[in-house]
Amino acid sequence: MNDKLTPTELKVLAIIPYGAKEPIKTKEIQTRTGLEIRTIRKIISHLITEHNIKIGAIRTGKEQGYFIATNRQELELAIRPLQAQINDMNRRIASLKENAYF
Repeated sequence: MNDKLTPTELKVLAIIPYGAKEPIKTKEIQTRTGLEIRTIRKIISHLITEHNIKIGAIRTGKEQGYFIATNRQELELAIRPLQAQINDMNRRIASLKENAYF
């Protein structure tokens, strides 16, 4: 794990709020940083996987966006949609394998 964050990672991280009450949308991060949305998502993924920063996302409802989890409940809020996405992908893979006629 590389503990040293790049200036761009620091810029994105500084914008993400602590707690799930007022998450920040990717579009707002883009407006504040000038970065492309794809780049922002890549940076956030890197902050999570390489720097172990507990960044979560709310994907549905009125208050969507990224936040830094401050407790177990917020962490579960972040994990739940990821687990659902994994489950859906696994069902799709199983279906493709099952229905392969060649």
